[in-house]
Amino acid sequence: MGYFFTDKTIGIKKEELQKRVKTKKLLFMKQIHSDIVEIVDKNWIPKECDAMISADEDVALVVVVADCNPVVIEDREKKVVAVVHAGRVGSYKSIVKKTILKMKEVFACKELHVSIGASIRKCCYEVGEDVAKGFEEFCEFRDGKIYLDLIALNLKDLKQIGIKSINIDSTCSCCSKKHFTYRRDKTKDRFCAVAYLK
Repeated sequence: MGYFFTDKTIGIKKEELQKRVKTKKLLFMKQIHSDIVEIVDKNWIPKECDAMISADEDVALVVVVADCNPVVIEDREKKVVAVVHAGRVGSYKSIVKKTILKMKEVFACKELHVSIGASIRKCCYEVGEDVAKGFEEFCEFRDGKIYLDLIALNLKDLKQIGIKSINIDSTCSCCSKKHFTYRRDKTKDRFCAVAYLK
C-alpha cells in the first residue's frame, strides 16, 4: 500500500502525480461537499461523491483540497484503500465514519489505519454562529469570535467506531506557506492526497 500528500510543489499536476504512481490509473472525484461514498475500480466513471473505496491495484485514488481535510484510510491485510474529502459539510455528515463503515460492510475490513493531511485548523477556521450551531463542542471561542475544530469532530467519530491507528499532519493549511489555502488567498489552486495498492 502507498499514499502521499502533496503541497504547492506538485499540487494536482497530473503528469507529476502519474510519475509517482507509475502505470496506475488516476481517479478523481467530482467533489460536492456531500457524504456520498463510491466503490470504484479502473472502469469507474467519475461522478459526484466525496469518498472513494477500492480494492483494485490498477488505480490510484485522488482527493483534492485547499483547506478541507484530505483523508486516507487503509486496510493492509484486506488490501483495501479509501480517500475522503472531509470539509465542514462532509465532517458534519460524518463522511469519514460512513466510509469506514462501508469498508467494513463491503470488504469486511477490520485493521484500519487513518491518515489526515494538512488542512485548516482551529487556529484559523473562524465561523459564524449559524455554522457553529449544533457543533459548539468542537468550537473554540476567542476574542468574541468562533473557531471550528474539524479535527476534533473527526476524531470523535473515529473513536466512536473503534479506530485507534490514526496519524494527523500537524500543519494548518491556512498558516502554512507550503500549501494552497482558499480561506487565506481565495485561490483556485489545490493540493491533494493520493492512495493506492501495491
